[in-house]
Amino acid sequence: MSLFIRLYRPCPSLGLALILTAVGVSAQEAAPPLLSLSAALQRAAEQNPGLAAQGYSERAAEALIEQAGFRPNPTLDVSLENFAGTGAFRALDGVETTVGASQVIERGGKRAKRVALAGREREATAKEFAVHRAEILAASAAAYIDVLVAQQRLALAGEPLKLARETVAAVDTRVKAAVASPAEAARSRAALASSQADYARAEAGLVNARAALAATWGGSTADVSTVAGTLQIPSELPSEDAFLAKLAAHPRFELQQAVIAGRRASLELARSQATQDVTVSGGVRFLREGSDAAFVAGVSVPIPFRNKNQGNIRAAREMLAGAEQSVRTVEVELRVAFTAAWQDLAAAHAAALNLRREALPATEEAYAAVRSAYEQGQLPLIDVLDAQRSLVALRRELLDAEAAYAAALARAEALTDPSFTALTALITRS
Repeated sequence: MSLFIRLYRPCPSLGLALILTAVGVSAQEAAPPLLSLSAALQRAAEQNPGLAAQGYSERAAEALIEQAGFRPNPTLDVSLENFAGTGAFRALDGVETTVGASQVIERGGKRAKRVALAGREREATAKEFAVHRAEILAASAAAYIDVLVAQQRLALAGEPLKLARETVAAVDTRVKAAVASPAEAARSRAALASSQADYARAEAGLVNARAALAATWGGSTADVSTVAGTLQIPSELPSEDAFLAKLAAHPRFELQQAVIAGRRASLELARSQATQDVTVSGGVRFLREGSDAAFVAGVSVPIPFRNKNQGNIRAAREMLAGAEQSVRTVEVELRVAFTAAWQDLAAAHAAALNLRREALPATEEAYAAVRSAYEQGQLPLIDVLDAQRSLVALRRELLDAEAAYAAALARAEALTDPSFTALTALITRS
């Protein structure tokens, strides 16, 4: 019987069966339900606590539209004259009572402009929600990739651990048979301890990754069992131009346009407030002699001698200019973020393909040769362990490159396609 079992030749990703074996799930037990990327994104969109809280802001904005449409309330005026004086005006003998009402009549279209401003602010609130939603989906996609990679890291850690256990048993047998030295047994136990530590770290990493993913919808680690999908880097990069063509549809552009519309509406309202309102009043005055009464009426208009609302108008104009200038800032920031993501994507793509096509076959061949030489008594155990570590390290490096590619693709799509079409195709590729 061979001392070492042959390491599995790396496929584009380690299958679900290997993952379940690595975590010690019995074949008789029912497999846990798989969580797909689309399901994770849907949970985040529907259950994220931050998005739920922001929904109240939209309803508050709707209430402000209703409030903006109300006209000023009329005012009831009751006044008493000619009482508590001297002579004929002692006590209430000469009192005159006037009962009237006044109404402010708004001019300059203030009410319509208030409603327009409130409506623009509601639109801005909705666009803010869209931006926040896109950020949550991007975080959920990135967390999903982390879980997928953590699962594969755990599976990778399980292979050396299994080999190390078999090696310890085989070397102990050889030592008892006096065909191996106690030093080889010590080396095999040290390799086992190292593999156990690596496996424990991989387990902890998977738990942390699951917790981060569940947090995107306000859940717990128990909500995430095993995520579905594999990582297989395509032979060619996707079209950069196709991504860039969608960059202008990012929610931040729509939000900035909504902010500009709100600033413009605010300027129009400030200008309308320079127009003075008219107050119309009327009522009945009851005279002090007998039961005589007379009507009274009046009109009052403020004289715009000093305050013409010029300060508020200028402030609104400057805020509008700043909002318009910020469109260019948003464009630059998004392009810089996309360029960085695309460069990372291209670098990870080149590294992954090089490792898979060149480095990995050579390392596997070297490991097989060293193992065969050891089994024939031509090399010591330490050479086999070194070759094994080199192969495991290379597979981890390959997984890191594939993970970097997926993460960069998620960042690029977060800026261009919030449905993550390309990422979904990547992790479901057969």
